[in-house]
Amino acid sequence: MAYQMTVTLSDQEYAALQAEAAKSGKQPETLLHEIMARNLQVPSPSRPLTGRELMELLYHEGELLNLPTPQVLTEEEKAERERLGRVFADSKSLSEIVIEDRGPY
Repeated sequence: MAYQMTVTLSDQEYAALQAEAAKSGKQPETLLHEIMARNLQVPSPSRPLTGRELMELLYHEGELLNLPTPQVLTEEEKAERERLGRVFADSKSLSEIVIEDRGPY
């Protein structure tokens, strides 16, 4: 979840923020966000995130474009995946294939 708030700065505070942001070539808002992230201690979760929670966190941070929706495969889709698995499966392991591809020493 993301929150938006308005912060009121004096002319001197904004000038100092803008000057510091200009030094690093950033927008004042970006610099202020970085300063807050550096100085505020964000509590870590008491348990590891589940896969879904991690995806939602990354989505809200803008790292993911969309969240996958769980879908149950139909019997036809299951059968097709099984068929493709047999088509592309080889009786040899990958290590055997690599050794054969190397050729004689």
